[in-house]
Formats: sequence, structure tokens, C-alpha cells
Amino acid sequence: MGNTLPQSNPTRPVATTTTATSSVTTKDESSQYPKLKKSRSLREYTRSTSLINSSSSNSTKRNISLPRPRSMAPTDAEIIDIRALRCALPSTEHPLDNGISTTTTINNEGENQLLKQLDYIYSCVRKDKGLFGMMTENIQSKHIFSNHEPENTHTLDRNPEEFHMDYESIYLQTLDGEFIHAYWIYHANNITSIPTTTTLLYLHGAGGNISHRLEVVRLFYENLHCNILIIDYRGFGKSSGSPSELGLYIDAQTAYDYLIYKQKILPEHIIVFGTSLGASVAIQLVSDPLNRVKVAIFENAFVSVPEIAKYFLTYAKSVIGVTKSIGFIYLFDSLPKVRRIECPCIYLTGLLDPIIPTWMTNTLYNETRSAKKRHLFEYPFGKHNDLPIMPEYFDNLHSFINELPTIKSSTEQESVLR
Repeated sequence: MGNTLPQSNPTRPVATTTTATSSVTTKDESSQYPKLKKSRSLREYTRSTSLINSSSSNSTKRNISLPRPRSMAPTDAEIIDIRALRCALPSTEHPLDNGISTTTTINNEGENQLLKQLDYIYSCVRKDKGLFGMMTENIQSKHIFSNHEPENTHTLDRNPEEFHMDYESIYLQTLDGEFIHAYWIYHANNITSIPTTTTLLYLHGAGGNISHRLEVVRLFYENLHCNILIIDYRGFGKSSGSPSELGLYIDAQTAYDYLIYKQKILPEHIIVFGTSLGASVAIQLVSDPLNRVKVAIFENAFVSVPEIAKYFLTYAKSVIGVTKSIGFIYLFDSLPKVRRIECPCIYLTGLLDPIIPTWMTNTLYNETRSAKKRHLFEYPFGKHNDLPIMPEYFDNLHSFINELPTIKSSTEQESVLR
């Protein structure tokens, strides 16, 4: 799913679009996380209790019960500890107030938000593997993530410099102690204005590593004139650990936090892009109301893993029809999550995609009713990996983004602390 950029298709595609808008009302913090309405494949495995022990008292400092570290720290690039950035923000601008330092207040607020977000992530994955799941875990992981394909995929073949892009190779230490490898790609002439420069968070599909996506990244770099953060999920490329649905969600949250807390980029300048499997990860990320972005782009998105299995495995249709999601460890169920998305959204689909049927993208688009603005682009001659080379691809993105309302700078400054 979404490995590398194929050769250019000489056939000219025709784009058809559908638009819809809806108003969004302001919500209190207490209503930011309403009960998630599960689709059938998620409803059977709803978590009954939180996996994170926390106190409801704001005066008590809460500890995040996650094992750290889980892997040996890499030594070939800088390591950024995201949890330390979120929960230990220093502040020297304000004096002590009633004996409590401003730093302590910020620390507590950061931990409170982190606990909320982790609890939401945990609520969206399966509670247990089940007997059949444990027996077929390796097979499911191989087909869903393909993180050991192609051969020698844990060795990076190329780097952004070979594509004339300025970059830094970094490791992000996740909230549960893994080290995910990333390229922070930027425009050197805009180095002083990074917080207000459009930045793309690129979440790739299954198989390969970030070096295999550099051709596509180059297209975004040139056409959108943006900085780019592209990550390898855990178990991919040079990243530590093994992939899982929960792990990929945490990796995406870690990447988003790097942009907010390390690069100090304003949320209104962040674009989240996900393709194929990465689209499911992107949907999860922006369905959290605390993860505010300028726009989210979902390319060749699918409804859920069980639905994909029904599409590919003829014999599984009758079985899954009876048992629904029983036996599936990883669901990546996007349908209930898109109903929570409020940011502007773009859906992109190729009508000749042999992997993701077009009706899945249409279904997700139709259910994204709470988005401030949404747009569906269909490419009649587009396949699974070649949409970025379609002639109208970046023109469509530009037209949508340029129509978005401009946010006042005062509001942008307040949004940094979220």
C-alpha cells in the first residue's frame, strides 16, 4: 500500500469534485471527547476501562504509566524526547504566583492533555487479541504493514540531499519509549520563519521506508513550497520496535507534537497528509480535537481492515459477515472517526486503484459531515501509487487550500499553547 512512485502515465485524467460545508460550534473542554460511536467492527471490542491510571484532581501530579525506554537508543542522529517537551516546558517569563511557579502549572496542563490524548488513542484499538488473533498475529502483521518488504528495507538507499532538499535526520522518542526515524525537510531560505511556514506531516503507506518516498516528497516540496516532516513508523526503516495499530497512532501523535513543541509551528500552518494505510493513521490523528491543523489530506483511504479483507478474500465474505471483526488484531476502523473530524479535509481517490475500492473513500467522505470544509477529487485514470503525478493533482490542492479563510495572527499566537 503506497510504496513508491511509478512511472508517469501518459493518459490524461479527468478530475470530478464534490463539495460540502458545515458549520462547527465551539465546545467546552469537557465535551472535547464525546463517546466514540463505534462502527460494527470496533463496537465489539470497546475498552471498558482506561489503560492509563490517572487522578481526577488537578492539584495532584499524574504519572504516565508507560514503559521507557523500550529500545536501545540510536547513536547516528539527534534524539528528541517528545514526552519531555510536552510535560516539562520551561517558563521564565512569569514570577512565582501564590507559591506555585508557572513552570509547574504548564507541566500539569501538559500532562493532563497528554493523558487525555493517550486515553483516546487506546480507546480506538482492540482490547485483546483473542485466541485466533494470537495464532495469526504474524500473518496479519505481514500483510497489513509489510514493514520487512522490499528486501533490505531497513537500509536507507537515498537521502533528501540527493533530491536537492535541505534536511536533518532525527529520531523522535515516542511517548512509549520507541525511537522513530524521521527526515525534517525544510527550505533553507525560510529558516527564520519556520513557525509561520506551511508544513506537511507525511504519513506513508505500508511497505518500504522513508527513502522510498523521496520522489513523491520532492513533488510536495516544490509544488506546495512547504517544509516536510516524514517519519518511518516503528519497525519500518531505521525505527525501533515492531508495528502495531496502537504503535502507529502513537508515532503519528509524536510527529505532530514535534512540529508543535519543538519547531513551534502554529497549528494553522500544519497540513497532515496520509496515503493508504497512512490515511487511516492521519484520520485517527486529526479526529482528536486537540490536534488542530490547517487541512487534512487523505489519499486512497479505506474504511477498515475487515472490509479490505472482505474485498480481497472471497472465502472470507461469508465468515466475516457472521463474525464481523473476530480474529482481526488490527482494525484501523476509520468510519466512526471521520464523524469527529472538524478540520478542512481533502479526499483523493484513483478510480483504477486495484487495492482500495473507490466506494470506501466515498463512504468516508460522506460521513465527514462535521468538517468545516471538505472536497472529494476523483481521478478516473489514477491507480494506487500514481496520484501525485496526475496533471491536476497539485492544482486541486492549491485551489482548495487557497479558498480557506485566513486566521488572524492573534488567534494563531494563542493556539501555540493549545
